[in-house]
Amino acid sequence: MLQKTLLYSYILVLGITISVRAQSNEPVILRAMQDELKRSMTELKYEGHEAPFFISYGIADVTNYGAYAILGALVQSGEYKNRDKSVRILVGNYEFNDESLNNNSYNEKNSAEVALPTDDDYNGIRRALWATTDAVYKGAAEQYKKHQATLKEKDKKIADVPHRELAKVPVVKKIEAIKSYSLDKAKWDNYCRQLSAVFTAYPDLKSSKVSINISQGTQYFVNSEGTTVVIPFTRATLHCRIEAKNKNGDSAFDNIGYQVNAPDDLPPIEKVQAEAKSIAERLLKSGDEITLEDDYTGPVLFIGAATAQIFSNIFLTSRDGLMATDNIPNINENRPDAGNTMDNRIGKIVLDNSISIYARAPLHKFNGEALLGSYNIDEEGVVPADQLVLVEKGTLKNLMNDRFISRPGQTATGHANGPGVLEVVSDKGISQQALKQALIETARKEGLDFAIIVRESSESVQGVSQFYKVDLTTGKEELMRRVRLSSVALKNLKRIAGISKQQRVYTSDVGSNGLVSFIVPDALLLNDMELSPVHIPAREPDVTYIESPLKSIQN
Repeated sequence: MLQKTLLYSYILVLGITISVRAQSNEPVILRAMQDELKRSMTELKYEGHEAPFFISYGIADVTNYGAYAILGALVQSGEYKNRDKSVRILVGNYEFNDESLNNNSYNEKNSAEVALPTDDDYNGIRRALWATTDAVYKGAAEQYKKHQATLKEKDKKIADVPHRELAKVPVVKKIEAIKSYSLDKAKWDNYCRQLSAVFTAYPDLKSSKVSINISQGTQYFVNSEGTTVVIPFTRATLHCRIEAKNKNGDSAFDNIGYQVNAPDDLPPIEKVQAEAKSIAERLLKSGDEITLEDDYTGPVLFIGAATAQIFSNIFLTSRDGLMATDNIPNINENRPDAGNTMDNRIGKIVLDNSISIYARAPLHKFNGEALLGSYNIDEEGVVPADQLVLVEKGTLKNLMNDRFISRPGQTATGHANGPGVLEVVSDKGISQQALKQALIETARKEGLDFAIIVRESSESVQGVSQFYKVDLTTGKEELMRRVRLSSVALKNLKRIAGISKQQRVYTSDVGSNGLVSFIVPDALLLNDMELSPVHIPAREPDVTYIESPLKSIQN
């Protein structure tokens, strides 16, 4: 789905007279946005061009804390306040406007951008919005005039050409109480120090780093249709990366990652310290893993976060994605622009008939576990359904979309932020142990000497893939080193060999799709997977000419 990246202005404001509305209980930011929006819709006009029919303003008011530490000492720690704005202006009408015939909606900031004040300065906020509005409107008005000329030149009506139109949606008013910012900075500085200090006991590690990031703030959104949204938010992330040089002189690394809704939801320091020690010891002992000697084609069992990674790669980052595309065919060319292959497959079978997939953005918990990707209103002020059926028993039913419609049958589903929560279920699930037995039996039937299991090194979807060689007699698993798995595509899910009945939650940042919480079966068995050994060219040995000072200090 094409992101609607918003224009920003570069105009230096020489002066502006603003009548300040009487004080009320509304936040200053919201009052300034509403007042400037009303003025713009009433007065904005560019000579020789049409006035806008739609304007939206968004402001993210955020206080960020970030710290990182190495070997028990803080390297950096600080807090800063930031406010970002977005301005969208459409000229024309819902069916035909300045974004209707142009796939390129990306525009970059300019160095003369008028920044929002971080203080609650009513006049300063309006001034910044006014400057950006002025530039965005001029661009939109000129683009719409070009679109009109294109249709006239082609002697066509807008309904006769592929185009993009803005869907009409219900007006939403949701104003939640703003939370006061409170953070014990010393507490989290010390958390970083204590966790990073664990690695002083492992002088042979190449590197280690612990970082914490905490954001708290409020999202504001208003538009000319009357939608008004004020939603507070918090988010905290802990990341720890450890790298070692193993027995063979090769680099081995792993990480620990936690994302939670509030800093106090991060795990106790003792738990993460124990996890860090375990990883450090494993990495330093690594190097004895067995190698895959030849290419492997056969069954592979994906377990845990590795399963979520498959669904993420196929349905959110490939051309087989479940997000509708906003791309339209270029009417000046004989062939359409590349888009999502799923756009024309509604009603067709795309997956194994045991699998169904749902978008459940408003769902905040699953089996008591927080779903960090969830949201009740998207960034365009549209409310997503509690559950949108995307795939039902293998058949594609719907795609997720924002407000822009470029193909028949599309609707505004309230997913401008991405899926938020994506649930994959199967009506033929079996236990993970039964899947491992099916893996072994399939490998035997194919005359293979062993089978393969893939796990992520952590519970994060963005962990490190680890490959295990499975003995077909005993079921024993041995970790392998340097294995490459060919990409898993939609065709691999047309006929699955097996899937788990147990579901787990994994959360990942999926680029333009934002933070997504996956509710997926915790194991998936696929046939005809291709793996190959990774051969590293010969290189000079990584020689350490003098030992780490930590060794001499400890001795």
